[in-house]
Order: sequence, then structure tokens, then C-alpha cells
Amino acid sequence: MKVFLIRHAEKERGDYYNPHLRHQDEPISARGRQQAEELCSYFDGKAVSSIYISGYQRTRQTAAPLAERMGLEPITDDRLNEIDNGVLDSLRDEEVQARFPDVWQAFQDKSADFRFPGGETGEEARDRAASLLEEKRQENVGDVVIICHEGLIRILMCYFMGLPVYDRWNFHVDFCGITEVVAGGGNKVWKLIRFNQVVL
Repeated sequence: MKVFLIRHAEKERGDYYNPHLRHQDEPISARGRQQAEELCSYFDGKAVSSIYISGYQRTRQTAAPLAERMGLEPITDDRLNEIDNGVLDSLRDEEVQARFPDVWQAFQDKSADFRFPGGETGEEARDRAASLLEEKRQENVGDVVIICHEGLIRILMCYFMGLPVYDRWNFHVDFCGITEVVAGGGNKVWKLIRFNQVVL
């Protein structure tokens, strides 16, 4: 089984706060729509059994051209949502520093996991996302595409490589960057094939 993890395409700027998600839910931009179209070329000749997306509109919009070309209906799974940073999404840095100094310091140190106020820890986000990967691996569903978010992909990189979740800050994922892993055997559950390849 092969998994193609893809960050969504470039998004619009502005206030698109979605109270259900407790995050900004921006649509993709004009450049993002072009990126989503360009993404299709990477999958020419590849057999994909399913496409999974998060609950955000930008992942659905990114998936749309590829899903149409492959004749697949994207499957929404909230386990792929971006890490829940609770009340911080609506706060400026200065407000976070003043109201949540311990969280601010933990974010600056990047040497231990911590809980976002009213939200998740990195380990909680890792566990929910990894549960989907392990579920599909056990089902042996064939190769899958997962379109989600930079924060979650960085966390999953730590999962694949056996790193603590606070090491996620050492990774960067571009819009429509493709990370490819395969299910391994023995003690190596996942093997990294490529990280953050961008189709231009």
C-alpha cells in the first residue's frame, strides 16, 4: 500500500472563520486552482483506489481536478483536519503571549509537546491521523491519496520517522507538496519514499 500525502493548494487571504472547524476555512486562490490542475500530471499512469480529504473546503477544492480525472468521489474524514489550536486561531501573537505565556514559551522552545488552549496536543493530532493510516493499511485498500494540511503532514512525518511530535517544526511543506510513503514490513511500518515534491 502506498500513501500520497498532499498539502492543499494555495489559499485565499482574509477572514473565512468557520466556527464548526474552529479554524479559518479559506477557499483556494486562482493560483491554487492552477496548482490543483498541475497536480494531476504527477498521477498519470498511477492507480489510486481512493482520495481522502479533511473537512476544509480548500482540501475538497484541491482534490476536485484529480478526483474528476480518476473518476473518484473524495471521502471526507475529520481525522485529517488541521491540528486544533483552540482559541489561538483568532488571536494575534501579542495576545497569545500575554494571555497564555506558558503556551507561548513552549511554542518558542519547541522542545516538548504542549496543548493549545481549548485545543489539542501534537500527540493527539498524530494519533487521530495515524489511526486513519493504520485502518487503511490493515484493510489493504490499495494506493490512496490524502489531501490535508501542513501542520498535520509535519506531525505525520514525525510518526513515520519515529520522532517526537515537537520535531515537526523542523519540516516545511509547500502548497501541493507531495509526500509519499509505503507500508513496510517487520518493525518498519512505514517507509518514506519522497518528501514535499512539488509539480511545476
